[in-house]
Amino acid sequence: MKNNEKNALNGVGKAFIAFGLVLLGIKLDILGLGEPSDYYRWEVIVLFFGILSLFNFKLVLSVMLFALGLYYLLPEMALQIPHYVKLIFWPSMLILLGLEFMLKPLICRKH
Repeated sequence: MKNNEKNALNGVGKAFIAFGLVLLGIKLDILGLGEPSDYYRWEVIVLFFGILSLFNFKLVLSVMLFALGLYYLLPEMALQIPHYVKLIFWPSMLILLGLEFMLKPLICRKH
């Protein structure tokens, strides 16, 4: 029983840290989107879940969420996406997803 309570509080703590990091990024205008109201979009929510999954040691999912959020945010930022990145983005996401499905049973067996 005690382990379940500790794990639940651990998850809540990770969620608060991730939410705090996102709010800090909004207040400091790290992505260069402008006003804080410009940050309340689905792309930033995807980045939030990317940070949260990184705290849960789900590296492939975290990279995929970061890439997805940034892919759709970059055109509105000062940075431009190179053409070759646009060409390989979705195939790369599918490859990462496939690797996640293949490696998950191997990692779960070790734990």
